[in-house]
Amino acid sequence: MIIKRVKTEIFQKEFETRGSHPSLFDCSDENRYIVKHAQQGRNYKHLINELIAAQLAQTLNIPVPEFSLIEINEGILPADYLFACGKPSGLGYGSQLLSGTIRAITNIDTIINITKHKNDEVVEDLIKICAFDIWLRNADRVVNNPNLLLQETGKRIRLFAIDHSSIFSELNYSDIEREAAEIPSIGENLVDAVLFQKLYFKYGLFFDKVKQDICTAISALTDKTIYKILNNIPLEWGINSEEKDAIFNFIKTRKYLVKKQFDILLKEIGL
Repeated sequence: MIIKRVKTEIFQKEFETRGSHPSLFDCSDENRYIVKHAQQGRNYKHLINELIAAQLAQTLNIPVPEFSLIEINEGILPADYLFACGKPSGLGYGSQLLSGTIRAITNIDTIINITKHKNDEVVEDLIKICAFDIWLRNADRVVNNPNLLLQETGKRIRLFAIDHSSIFSELNYSDIEREAAEIPSIGENLVDAVLFQKLYFKYGLFFDKVKQDICTAISALTDKTIYKILNNIPLEWGINSEEKDAIFNFIKTRKYLVKKQFDILLKEIGL
């Protein structure tokens, strides 16, 4: 997989978020991106996590927005704009704006309401995203902060996963291998009793098949593919070979545990 690099051309605004304070740019490929940056050369870890997760998700057909590496031109930034974490600079991670009608999912009630109308694609997307989060131990997709976007294009409705900066349990790379076999707990993810009991009893065999298929696909991911993804991390972000090895070992160890851990969580909520 070759990661596209584009340049910023027009600054639109900075988003007020709890963490990374991304900015919205029009870029040289004529697309608009939400861009996370290194906050004046500090903290590349959240960019590395985003890039790893996006590549893995795209490889497995898990819905995430298209992405690019973004070369930030500081010369286009307004001199009088007050940035929360300093002016964007360097090489950032850009998540392309989705087409269609987009809204952020703020709670699981929205998902429950959508799936009342037998929307198989939304249920498939959700199950895939849950398996993905169990695999990579995403610490920042929970029932009161789902980090999901709902896309409507014509009659089609899809869920897209965003914000993967907190994968690997938010640990430093030197520490992640000790967490490689840990089972996530209820409350760390979207495996919620109310939501999944409704989905399981409505979708039955379809639910089981999607879960089985995505867990099988994750476990079948080759070492070569994982190494290629890790080798796409830009040199500018300063990751070293020992850290890459730790990430590789975490991803490889956990890819065989996803189905078992998913089933443990479902059993905990009575399924």
